[in-house]
Amino acid sequence: MGMNGTYINLFYGFIAIALIAGCFCVKPKTNSWLFYMLVITGFLIGGLLFGSYLLAVSALLAGVTSMFKFRQYINKNKPLEVIFVQDHDDQYLLYFLDYYRTDIEKFFPGFDFKIEEEFLVAIILSKMETVGIIIAEIKNPETLRICIDYIVPKHQGSQLAKTFYNCELRCVDFLDYKYLYIEPQSKVHNDYLERIGFRLVDGKYVNQCTGK
Repeated sequence: MGMNGTYINLFYGFIAIALIAGCFCVKPKTNSWLFYMLVITGFLIGGLLFGSYLLAVSALLAGVTSMFKFRQYINKNKPLEVIFVQDHDDQYLLYFLDYYRTDIEKFFPGFDFKIEEEFLVAIILSKMETVGIIIAEIKNPETLRICIDYIVPKHQGSQLAKTFYNCELRCVDFLDYKYLYIEPQSKVHNDYLERIGFRLVDGKYVNQCTGK
């Protein structure tokens, strides 16, 4: 009986390890992900019914980790829409800048909130929710200087930041600009730029795909 108990514990331990390993290997939105979640649920229920808390806890941890990865995937792959603002006195634009003024100043201390006529302004939406804004100065027919590329606090630090950055590049490509650069701002924003693929060249942050 003792030997059987040892084998059962080893079996449960092997399943527990497999569940934990699986949560890091199975990618969200693949055909196997839903099946894997059903397997986790089954082992969680089974562990509780048969008194194997090791199995139940392992299944619970695997489930929580998998759901966290799924949430990251959703945030990273949220569809974004770009609305170009032609009227720089637009009431919603002014309200947005005023509402987030303190937070914008924290990341972009050099921005004076004056939008000149030659500036390009784009509001970024996701499922009708405003997630950020891009304000850029048109330096010449091929060059844009990004004044701010601001993401609202709700989405700062999330996977959406990478999607936002890709959306920013699509704006530039759509408008047929060849060169994009951002002058150093706050340390937090500089670190963000380096993390998503910009590099500092001659005192300006340039994108590896667009800059020299």
